[in-house]
Amino acid sequence: MAALGVALAGCAGIGDASTTCRDFTGMNQTTRSATMANELKARNGRNASTSDVEAAVATALRFCSTNGNQDKTVGDAT
Repeated sequence: MAALGVALAGCAGIGDASTTCRDFTGMNQTTRSATMANELKARNGRNASTSDVEAAVATALRFCSTNGNQDKTVGDAT
């Protein structure tokens, strides 16, 4: 999955830690995974494992589903 994020990094619609929850929840699963892979790589300086990306997506979705968090960023969730 991390390789997917790197491969898709040049595609439109891929976000990073500054992606709002509103935008993140509107993405498809592949784009969400690529967004979180970008965020984790920026934070850790290396590609994240598939399980780390999946966990980050789940954490961000839980965070973003909370009332009042739609304008916060996925970076706030991780």
